This record gives sequence, structure tokens and C-alpha cells, in this order.
Amino acid sequence: MDVVVVEDSKPFQDVVARLLSSVEGLEIVGMAEDVDGACSLIDAKEPDVVVLDVELRDGGRGIDVLRHVVREHPRVKVIGLSNRDWEFLRPVFLRAGAAACFDKATEFVQARDWLAACARARPIRPGIGPHRGRR
Repeated sequence: MDVVVVEDSKPFQDVVARLLSSVEGLEIVGMAEDVDGACSLIDAKEPDVVVLDVELRDGGRGIDVLRHVVREHPRVKVIGLSNRDWEFLRPVFLRAGAAACFDKATEFVQARDWLAACARARPIRPGIGPHRGRR
């Protein structure tokens, strides 16, 4: 399962990469720090899942990336991550099309477990490599 991580903090990108590297069947195929970079990367890589921070570099908003994914890549699952205002933002992200939302500070292991469950549930098609034939 291919994953794009959209996170503007380099230290947290490292944390995400380290934690997700333990998930069998999951591969991080790219990272972006802002809205434009995220949308371009998602268009180019067409991942299975986008792990999306709510607030991005230079005042960028994760909701704009989410809307792009929903509009241009409706089969891609998006999980939102934040440690700010989740009581307000979680329902906004879910209504906008996020498959799940997690608090970075208190629920990140749950986010990893959610991704692991997605990776396990992904059907394997005989004769097709892990990164082909899913479009």
C-alpha cells in the first residue's frame, strides 16, 4: 500500500516514517510540506493513502489538499492528523471526505494501527506487482 505523508515539520516527518516503517505491506512513496507540493505529489504518485496534517507550511491548510484528493482521486483514502482544535476540526475533515482523523499527540499509534488494517485488507491480485494494476 503506497502512502504519501503531508507534514510540514521535518522532525514529525521522521517520526511518521519511523513508525510507519514497522507496518508490513506499507511503503511511503513521498513526503510534502505544503499544499502545492502535496497536490503535485499525490497527482504524480497516486497513492492508496494520504496521511495529512491539518496545518501546513506558509499558512497552507490541509483541508485544501483533502478537497483536491476527493475531487481528483476519489479512491485515495485520507487520514487527517493534528494536535489542534480536534473537537472542531475532526467533524469538518470527516464531512469533507477524510476516512479517519487522529490526534498527533494522543492517537498516533491508533493511526498506525488503522493504516496496518488497511494494508492487511488490501486485495492481492495474482500476477500484478505491489505497485501496479491498482488504478
